Amino acid sequence: MSTRWRIGTVLGFPVYVHASLVALMAIAFLWFGGVAALLVVTAGFGSVLLHELGHAVVARRRGVAIGAIDLSFLGGAAQMRDLPRSAVDELAIAIAGPVVSIALAAVGFGLGAALGSPLVTGFGWINLVLALFNLLPALPMDGGRVLRALLSLRADYVRATDQAVVVARVVAVGLVALGLTGAYQLLVLAPILWLMGNRERAMARAVAHRFVRTPRGYRERPQAVAPAWFVISSWRAG
Repeated sequence: MSTRWRIGTVLGFPVYVHASLVALMAIAFLWFGGVAALLVVTAGFGSVLLHELGHAVVARRRGVAIGAIDLSFLGGAAQMRDLPRSAVDELAIAIAGPVVSIALAAVGFGLGAALGSPLVTGFGWINLVLALFNLLPALPMDGGRVLRALLSLRADYVRATDQAVVVARVVAVGLVALGLTGAYQLLVLAPILWLMGNRERAMARAVAHRFVRTPRGYRERPQAVAPAWFVISSWRAG
């Protein structure tokens, strides 16, 4: 189990920081420019936290419990204790994070232009990139969840998940190709997405009995209960 520390509670959600993030911040401070680099990393992960809070708040309003928000070297994750009850719920929760990031990007660009501050404008760019990256159609990222919700308009929950995972694998291969051009962090992310896609397929089969297909996408059957051993997924922000 990876080492993590609870740093507080925001809007009722416990927030944890993993050792890998602390290591990244130390490297930034010692290797890439001292306090300035540390501030950039802090702004980046502050943006990730706000992104994840967007997911968490909408999830809570939709009746999906969030156990905690984790921040690590690979980004953030709002840990779900249950699944969305319908495709509409999944779509709403998935899109909430990117909406928050786009709003923060607009604030950063607007204030940056008004104040003539490249640092504030840089905050806007961080959030724009965060929003666009998370909208990639690769489960379990936000774009992949949006894709599954839309695919379930014409397929059952398992088939929609399988189709979304196929798209995610194409994205993973594309990330490898980009990583070989110099964005080496993508070489780490791509296999993780591939493995998480396998996990999403297994999870979909484990809970398939909970859902029925409707004209508005999948929906939970009345009084459906997940198996006690089932481990719920996360909303991830890279």
